[in-house]
Amino acid sequence: MKSKKNKEPLKELIFIGEIVKPHGLKGHLKFFLYNKDSDSLIDIDFVYLSNGMDIFKLEVDDINFISSSPLIKFFDIESRNEADKYRKYKIGLPRSVFNNKDDGMYLFDFIGCSVYFDEDFIGIVKDVVTFSGNDLLLVENNNQKQHYIPINKKLIKLFDIEGRKLIMNNIEGLLDIC
Repeated sequence: MKSKKNKEPLKELIFIGEIVKPHGLKGHLKFFLYNKDSDSLIDIDFVYLSNGMDIFKLEVDDINFISSSPLIKFFDIESRNEADKYRKYKIGLPRSVFNNKDDGMYLFDFIGCSVYFDEDFIGIVKDVVTFSGNDLLLVENNNQKQHYIPINKKLIKLFDIEGRKLIMNNIEGLLDIC
């Protein structure tokens, strides 16, 4: 299968990692996963690669998790030069891949939700990031000011995934420092 530009909307993709660089001469690529414990690439036939402007759907030939850095090989990429074109591309999977796995909740489910400290509106979740092993919500308020808010089960009062609403315990002084 030839790699091809794809019209899959970016909002329908969940980015799980990034291509680092080519490895060897036969088109293998080193990559890293945002969640190193993720099993989302197990038994996957294709992935989407995106640089923010273009999206390519590529058929997976092989994935090697045994080496010190995981490696991925795509059909029709047979040389280091061809592989180098995808350096720094993000690796994405359709949201439907995750919805079919189990009934669990994923961090990306928070993106787009309204966040409240008790009854006070804080803002909208724009992204979920990880710093030093801690998951943080990037929340933007009505004035476009951004705050990083730690996310853990003890802080969540209510998460309404259908209503896109997250109510958290008030963290005194948090918005003053971030």
